[in-house]
Amino acid sequence: MKVTEMNPENARWYCLHILRGKEFDVENALMSANVEVFVPREKIVSVRAGKKIETEVPRLASYLLVRLVPSAEAFSALRNLRHVLDFVGGTAGYHVIKDSDVAVFRSKNPLRVATDKSIGQGTEADIVLGPFAGFRCIVTAVRWCREAKASVRIDVQGKVFDIESLPLAHLKKV
Repeated sequence: MKVTEMNPENARWYCLHILRGKEFDVENALMSANVEVFVPREKIVSVRAGKKIETEVPRLASYLLVRLVPSAEAFSALRNLRHVLDFVGGTAGYHVIKDSDVAVFRSKNPLRVATDKSIGQGTEADIVLGPFAGFRCIVTAVRWCREAKASVRIDVQGKVFDIESLPLAHLKKV
């Protein structure tokens, strides 16, 4: 964090691919190492034994956002961290996330965007909002609920990433 504070103009947001269910463990490890990290969360309310239970789950399962000044040492240290699979991106470089896209997830009042109801399983779409903006994906499933969500598959230079809970409003049909 000291490096990003000393060089804020050089610091960039990146997306780490994490083992499913280990997002908060990695977040805690990075926070204790003074690395700026952000795990978009959503509250889920369920009923068990007649009682309402409110829990927080990662909004983007298996992914978290990290801000750092790009260097070989920083990338290597994060890739070698326990439960980290890799950075989102390919051999040409890691995917840089715009500050404005991170701000969408940090906002307490998320943007309300019209949802294209013609998007369904097998649809090819561009991701236009959020940390994966700029990628083309294939929709593998759609869940219609209060906020419609899609499971998508992104192919980044031969490396496949699956995202299980991407808001459908972040997609634009090709």
